[in-house]
Amino acid sequence: MSRDPERGLAQFFGGRVCLDFANTIDWRLSAEPQELIPDYATFLRWSGMRGILPAAAIARLQKQAARNPAAANAALEEVHMLRAEICRAATALCRGETLALAPFNHRLASLPPQPPLVSADAGYVHELPGKALDEPLWPVLWSLSALLTSQDATRLGSCQAQDCGWFFVDESPNHSRLWCSSEVCGNRERARRAYAKRRSAAPA
Repeated sequence: MSRDPERGLAQFFGGRVCLDFANTIDWRLSAEPQELIPDYATFLRWSGMRGILPAAAIARLQKQAARNPAAANAALEEVHMLRAEICRAATALCRGETLALAPFNHRLASLPPQPPLVSADAGYVHELPGKALDEPLWPVLWSLSALLTSQDATRLGSCQAQDCGWFFVDESPNHSRLWCSSEVCGNRERARRAYAKRRSAAPA
């Protein structure tokens, strides 16, 4: 996580699309979480940076959102609602609890079949047309479905740095990963703990 919203928006430490989407609220466990997707235009930017939509689809959705701000705001509410549902589910998985699957099954039932894949700059994406404002959520839901039906569901972790709580798939050999990023939260937390230790050891 980062204090800089622009930097935070482009940090993909979750390892899966659905977890990176859940991580678009920074300092999630703090008293003042930081919203990284404050508007629909930013959501489209995130979708492009994460590489889940073709560039042409994003351009069409940008034009559609500009023509219909009310619809874009409604789509943004769905973005935030799904993210909250995924955060609750990921938290439950980290705790070994049973998930409430009804909200996800309801959403998945309304999706079209997964479209073909096409080449993109960073690899491959679903060939989505850019006609529906909720289209960027479809790859998120497909990613969530793949996660829940694989061993990934037993490997979920949550960053142990103070106030972070970002989610990730722990693919370390002994499942010992502690941080969303060792270079970011890991370094910050190690420095914080060292400072606290020095203060506690200092004479009064």
